[in-house]
This record gives sequence, C-alpha cells and structure tokens, in this order.
Amino acid sequence: MRMNRRAQRNAYRAAAGRRGAGRELPVPLPINGLFSEAKNAEMSFQYAGELLNWRSTGTLIETRPQYSSLESAGDIIQRVPFEFSGSSFNINITASTATAAGNSVARSFNGLASVGYISNNVLLVDGLDRPLKFNGTTWEYTGFTTTTGANQEDFDGVLIHHDRPYFWTRNGPLEFYSGDVGAVTGALDYFPLGRLGNITGSISEMLSLTVNAGHGMNDILAILTTTGQVVLYEGLDPTDPQDWRLLSKISLAPPVGPKAMAKVGSDCWMLTPSGLVSVRQVLGQGGLALVPTFSRAISDDILKKVEVGGEWQIHVSADKTAVIINRVYQESSEQWIYWTDSKTWSKANYPARNWHNLGRVTEFTAIDGSRNQLVRTEAGADEMITAVLHTGWFRVAASGLNQIIPTILAKGDTTIRIAVLTDHNETETDLNEAWQTVTLDPEIDGDGVETIALADEIASDAVGDVYQIRMEITTKWAQIVNMKVVAT
Repeated sequence: MRMNRRAQRNAYRAAAGRRGAGRELPVPLPINGLFSEAKNAEMSFQYAGELLNWRSTGTLIETRPQYSSLESAGDIIQRVPFEFSGSSFNINITASTATAAGNSVARSFNGLASVGYISNNVLLVDGLDRPLKFNGTTWEYTGFTTTTGANQEDFDGVLIHHDRPYFWTRNGPLEFYSGDVGAVTGALDYFPLGRLGNITGSISEMLSLTVNAGHGMNDILAILTTTGQVVLYEGLDPTDPQDWRLLSKISLAPPVGPKAMAKVGSDCWMLTPSGLVSVRQVLGQGGLALVPTFSRAISDDILKKVEVGGEWQIHVSADKTAVIINRVYQESSEQWIYWTDSKTWSKANYPARNWHNLGRVTEFTAIDGSRNQLVRTEAGADEMITAVLHTGWFRVAASGLNQIIPTILAKGDTTIRIAVLTDHNETETDLNEAWQTVTLDPEIDGDGVETIALADEIASDAVGDVYQIRMEITTKWAQIVNMKVVAT
C-alpha cells in the first residue's frame, strides 16, 4: 500500500512515541566500502557486510553508475573497439561473422578473441582459424609465416609489445612467435621458453609491464603460464641476444582464466585461486603480495566463487576510476568493483558478459548480446537500480532500537526497505517480518530529475545485544548522506 510522505511520517512518529523516548546515536556510514567478512563479524562501522550497487565516494554512499542500452539484444557475443585515424567504432562478432563499418568476414568465432593494435590495423586471433587483420575497411588473413610449421590457426593470444606482434597458443607448446616492428604480415621468429628448463605449463597471457629493472623504469615483457609462473624479459628484440635478456622468474598460483588479468596503471592484476595478485608487488615483496592488502576486503567472497567456477575478466574503465572484476556463471553475471578515487570495493549486478572501452566510454556486451554503456551523470538513464546495504554487526549501550533515521537523497520514484536484525541466525521469515517500507514520490512526475529527500524516523522494535541494519533502495539515483538510530 502506498502512503503519502506526511501520512507515513505521522504513522512512524506515532509508533515511535508509543515506545517512549530514547537516545539519538549516530551510525557512521561504511565509507571504507565492502568487507565481505563483515557479513557475520563485528567490525568497524565504516565497513559494509554487503554493498551491492552502491559505491563509496569517501564521504558518503552513492548508487553505482547506471547503464543505458545502445543496441538491442541479438546474437553478438563479443565487441572489439577499433580506434585509428579519427575512426571510432566497434567490431561486432557473432558465432559466424565479424562485422565493422559495413564490412564482414565469415568464419567461426567463439567470443574469446584476443586483439592487438598495430600499424592502423587490428589483429584478431581466437584459436579457431588463421589470424585476421582489419584496417578499417578491409578484412584479410595476415599471411604471417613460420619456419617451424606451427599451425597458426591455433594461435589464440596476441600482444603488441615495443611495436612488435607476439603470438602464442594457450594450452599449447611453451613457446611464442614474434614479428618485425610494425609488421602485420611476414616472417615470425620462434622463441621456445622450454629451454629455460624449469618453466612448466603453457602460456596463458603475455603483457607489457612497467617496472624498475635496476636502472630506471622500463617496459618489460611478462609471460604468465598456466601453472602460475611469471617470466620477465627485458629488451626490444627476442632474436638479438645483445638486446634481450631474462630479468626474473616468479612462482604464483595459476590464473583462473586468460582474461582474469589486466594492466592497472603500470601494474598487472591477476586473479588466481589464491586471490587477487599484484604482479608489481610480488616483484618487490615475493609471496607477501599473494593476497595484497588492497584486495583483502573481497578475498573471502572471491575465493568461494573461484572455487565454484565461471568465466572471469578484469577490466579497467575508460576513465580509470574503476577496476571491474566480472564473473559469468550459468548465464548470470556479477561484479566486484574497486573505485580508485576512494580506494574502496563494492559489488554490482550489471548483466555483462564482457567489457571494453570505446574512446572515453566504458561499454559492455550483455548476456543477451545487447550493447550498453555506463552513464556517470545522476539519473542519466532509465535503469532502476536496487541497491543493497548491510552494515557490519554492532553493539550499542541500550536494550533496543526504536527508530532508524537515514538521510537519503534520491531522484525519481523511490522505494526504501529497512530491517534491523538482532541475531546472526535469524531466518528469512524473521527478516520478512522486520522489513519497513517507505515509498517516495517526486513532486514533478515524469522527468525524474527532481531530487527528493527522506530524513524521517522509521520505527523499529529490535531488541538485543547486537544489531545489523539492512537497507534496500530501488531508484534511479540515490545518496545516503547520514544515518542515526534512537536507542532505549
């Protein structure tokens, strides 16, 4: 039943009055973001046990960016950006074609293409056919050659490092092939990693990584194997012993997938069965960085999901404000997001299969094949967000909580549900009985641009020694700027 705000306010105040007066106590907002162990543990107020579709700005809690649809659902399984010579568009990949700027090539695709950008061309490999190149108007097979007889149809990894193309086969021989500077065709040189003797597995990924190699910052080649080893090479030309040397070898847990790693600034983050790893920290601290401090807040949650399985991707947003860990499992997706401005974590439920950046815009291809972009402006899209907040468990010097008083700003129609739990073992029935619902309507219908506010007393009958506040808000945009409780 929907009530107007005045009727709701009077009802809550009357209910609170019947319970008697109490002490008003501030509840600090979880501006330190998500800490998954706070679901059950008594921790600082400044951590949340659940922070879904919220983000911390460092001073308050705000809903995560909305998304808007740019192309409707279809059979597209991957989008690859093309940005050369003033052109900026997506290459749309289905199971049987790749199409861009009105030009198509027909062959099988699996949605897991690896891409490299060189000499105004996009190179594309996925292990199903020969490497492709696209120059903005024409699709062609690259025409690379090898002296080993390697089957180039097996190449499913490509990297451009110091303006050279590098190719390898995941779950194949422990070797890679490199071309000349700027080459999109021609001879590929063979480099066997197996000759190092103690390197095992296959190449999972190759990345350019910026580190201090002892004589200043330098771009090195980082080769990650399926057994968790990282081999670092310094130099410009793998075929020249005077300009190519082994820098270091590191042993880590293996990555959980070929896209479960990304360059983050000058670092490389990699998701492993042991947690999120900073390769740069490992270089400096060894095993101490296997579960780095910055990811401690989500490690418990992530490790449980890694054990179950799924397809993983780490992606850095176009504006560098977010590092997104995306998991797809049984045609459903979820994200853990690290916000670089506040250095905090939260969770989200964007329906994303894979992410990419096009210019200054962060986009994702959804499970249904649609193309979507993130919208950073307040209520800049039509998406209705359901944002969930669970505080950590806390104690107050009182026998019960009479009222919860959040200060919330929102745009458009907004529904707020609040419950207070007093027992870690409360059932779903207990929770359903505890929910209090508030519905806010804007004074101006239709445009959703008016900011509305709630700062009312929401009645509670929670009695106990320990408490957890749970809040769900369904809206286009909202901020929680303050929260208080009345204890008796």
